[in-house]
Amino acid sequence: MYVDRNPDIELSRLLRLDRVPPAGASLDVAASDLEREALVRRFGVLALPEMVATVTLSPEANGRWRVEGRLRALVVQACGITLEPVEQRIDEGFLLRFSTDAEEIDRDSGELIVDSDAAEPLEGDSLDLGEIVADQLALAIDPFPRKPGAQLTDILPAQPTGSASDSPFAPLAALKRDRKGQA
Repeated sequence: MYVDRNPDIELSRLLRLDRVPPAGASLDVAASDLEREALVRRFGVLALPEMVATVTLSPEANGRWRVEGRLRALVVQACGITLEPVEQRIDEGFLLRFSTDAEEIDRDSGELIVDSDAAEPLEGDSLDLGEIVADQLALAIDPFPRKPGAQLTDILPAQPTGSASDSPFAPLAALKRDRKGQA
């Protein structure tokens, strides 16, 4: 199967839908070194040493398309507490549906269907399976990476115990007392 690439997208594997056989098509997406470096910049992570996916594109009835796949990656991010590198191994499946109908309308009520099973609108005559894989990676990356055992108390200064003079408001209280004494 012939796959085009869009040079403006970090990870592009563009399949024209009219070239997909009725039984569907499978594609292995292995990000090159340059593609992984571009994704590192896009997602703001430290490194992306590994990223592969297997994606199957299948036609369904009424202009709908099914994209099913499995993403495997190793992402290195900075710990949200210590800033030390933290590795996250990703191994997740995904399933998306696309439709040539811009909106799906319930036949009985006439209302727009907006739920997890509703198809994404499909514009044009192709799907970029590489961009779909990149989007799935973005969803799988831990937004709050933390080194095992790291706690916020490890980086916060010790809190003073007890005395009112240790309060951050103590200088204001002293200023108020001084003003009352001058009046």
